[in-house]
Amino acid sequence: MERNGCGAGCLVVLIVLTMPLVLVAGVLLAAATVSAARLEYRAAHGEGTMGTFTATDLDCSGRGPCRWGGVFESPARIRQGAWIYGYEPLDLSEGDRVPALDAGHDVKVFRPGSYDWPGVLLLSALSLATLLLPAYLLRRVLRKRPPVLRKRPPGQADRLTSGW
Repeated sequence: MERNGCGAGCLVVLIVLTMPLVLVAGVLLAAATVSAARLEYRAAHGEGTMGTFTATDLDCSGRGPCRWGGVFESPARIRQGAWIYGYEPLDLSEGDRVPALDAGHDVKVFRPGSYDWPGVLLLSALSLATLLLPAYLLRRVLRKRPPVLRKRPPGQADRLTSGW
């Protein structure tokens, strides 16, 4: 018996294999979202280590906006390969030294007073959608009822009708 053009084997693959994988991906995305939100919260509240960022190169190779890479220096350490959030490409030039806040991210430092809430909101929406997708699909699959054979009065042939 088929439901919506998908046989029993298709439903088994969908429910048994795909949904757990999607749930694992959703849990991992949710964990990344919590971690990113914690760092953005720290940056928004000025928590972290203040230092100086020296712009060395403008990277426009990715899909997103261009960003400045360089060196972050604080009294505690020097970090090569850092990039700064909160400056537009035309705000800095190569060799510029600007104040920066290290909120605990591996490579990202922040312009004091700036933080990336849109990125966290996008990541939150993506993780929520990934977590809710299996429940939505399962609900849709279980709500579809197979056709029911209804009895007709004597003299008329039985026919298939929808279960609704």
